[in-house]
Amino acid sequence: MLEPNWKGVPHELQNLRQWVLWKNVIRSGKETKIPWSVWDQPASSTDPKTWSDWENVVIQFDERRHAGVGYVFSKTDGMIGIDLDSCRCKATGVIAPWAQKWIDKYQTYTEISPSETGVKLWLKSDRLFAKGTNIKIPERRMNPDKDPGVEMYSDGRYFAVTGHALRGF
Repeated sequence: MLEPNWKGVPHELQNLRQWVLWKNVIRSGKETKIPWSVWDQPASSTDPKTWSDWENVVIQFDERRHAGVGYVFSKTDGMIGIDLDSCRCKATGVIAPWAQKWIDKYQTYTEISPSETGVKLWLKSDRLFAKGTNIKIPERRMNPDKDPGVEMYSDGRYFAVTGHALRGF
């Protein structure tokens, strides 16, 4: 997993009280990222009472207990998250052409995912998705464990944040 780069996270996101920690757990034989609160209990991507401010999650982060920090998308934050899966070669840093088109089109804060095999974009928008969108796309895999795909969320989900920016807001 990619170590967090606290200084790379834009202040515009840091100023929002929508932060959680996260842990890796094994569910049904698969590694899963679960949100965790600064009060050392599970957090919920739909319950703002379990979220915290940026400073507290950074202070509470402990690499022996947490895998990283996460940003929770909310109906009121004016943000959409786009997760481009299996689009980056971990060894070389090369981004697949289909994903580079998304990055170039939106020109917004974009960072490398914790696995280093995907990228995540934050867009300023008031658009809401009923359940989010998850689309698998017919492109070459850059990660043997995951098919290329695009996920989009406006609320009720969180992104694990690395701060390893490819592009700022």
